[in-house]
Amino acid sequence: MTEPYRTVGGELASKPVAAPAAIFRSPNWLPLALIAGDALIAGASVILAYEYRYHLDRIPQVVGQPLAFGPYVAAIPVVVAIYLFSLAVNQQYRSWRGRTLVDQVFAMGSGTALAAMLTLAGMSLYRGFEYARLTLVYTVIIAAILMTIERYLLRQYETRLRRRGIGTERVLMVGTGTGSQLLIQRMAMFPQYGYHVAGVLDDRLEVGTAFAGAPVVGRIGDLRQLIPQMGVDQVFVAVPGATNDEILHLVKTCDDLQAEFELVPDLLEVMSTRAAVDAIDGLPLIGIRRSRLRGPAAVLKRAIDILVSATVLIIASPVMLVIAILIKLTSPGGPVLFRQPRVGLHDNRFTVYKFRSMIPDAEAETGPVVARPDDDRCTPVGRVLRRLSLDELPQLLNILKGDMSLVGPRPMPIFLVERFTEEIP
Repeated sequence: MTEPYRTVGGELASKPVAAPAAIFRSPNWLPLALIAGDALIAGASVILAYEYRYHLDRIPQVVGQPLAFGPYVAAIPVVVAIYLFSLAVNQQYRSWRGRTLVDQVFAMGSGTALAAMLTLAGMSLYRGFEYARLTLVYTVIIAAILMTIERYLLRQYETRLRRRGIGTERVLMVGTGTGSQLLIQRMAMFPQYGYHVAGVLDDRLEVGTAFAGAPVVGRIGDLRQLIPQMGVDQVFVAVPGATNDEILHLVKTCDDLQAEFELVPDLLEVMSTRAAVDAIDGLPLIGIRRSRLRGPAAVLKRAIDILVSATVLIIASPVMLVIAILIKLTSPGGPVLFRQPRVGLHDNRFTVYKFRSMIPDAEAETGPVVARPDDDRCTPVGRVLRRLSLDELPQLLNILKGDMSLVGPRPMPIFLVERFTEEIP
């Protein structure tokens, strides 16, 4: 039994970061699976769109008889090629690490829109057969729906594999800047990204202690020795005040040993999701994106929030009623809804609503802490709700009230904001 590490920094993650059961890298199957699935969906969408248009659609046809089916089948290889090209242009077949499903779906939407325009342009130029534009519209809609489902299922499968250690990359964190602490905590909280922090290198901490829950395994000068010794795949560097020569030395070390290298900016905690990368003639520039909406754009965004949240609340109300009953039956003695103070835009304090997924008074002994996927305080029903994200359905009320938005940063719990404020100068 190993000796527990003494925590040096980051009380949020005081326990050592547990390694997945079996850390090994699998072949990069995801791009191949996506390409095969997208090709199959694109071809099937043409057939399904034709069948719907001429056998199920209630919109009257301009011509009396359905157009010939053969030319549509002959066009499938061209449509598949256009879809794969358009999706590849929109980075759909690159690594998903660090990208949410929403990011993927938005990029996929751009890809399908490009595919639709290219297909329409090709059909307009080629006069070899007749086609219905409405069939093309149905093809795009069906393909978008099926590809969204495909990506959701693949992400769920990939997450299950990474929780078991399959496809997980071993990471060394060099330095103990603010960015490294946040990254270690997020990697531990979100194993679906596929990173396991094997250790931290720092000249100020003793070997055998821990930083943010990860073991301190050596000094920065030990990097060349530890990369092959520990089987490290990627190195994250967060050394505040490091000189250019020191950074270049670390880069060269990683390059010599064929380890991936990432530099963590000192301003990560303030930049967060607002970081914007630009370039002037190849020279990279990092700034802070100002994306605040004003005037008509803000009114339109708020109108969409109200319309979508109200509609989904109405549609999901039977499901929410069943969930409320299950919570009361399986975990009596506590409320149906969990309420937690959060910090929103402009430091606005509000109460967020979620279905209770833990035992009553779960924070009575521990106080407010960050919940983990394997949290033993979760009820059986709560685990299912969390896995399917159904516990967040009541947050539609927050969106309807204007506390939150459908699109935007996740509001942070007040206890986390206060703790970060104390720990991050």
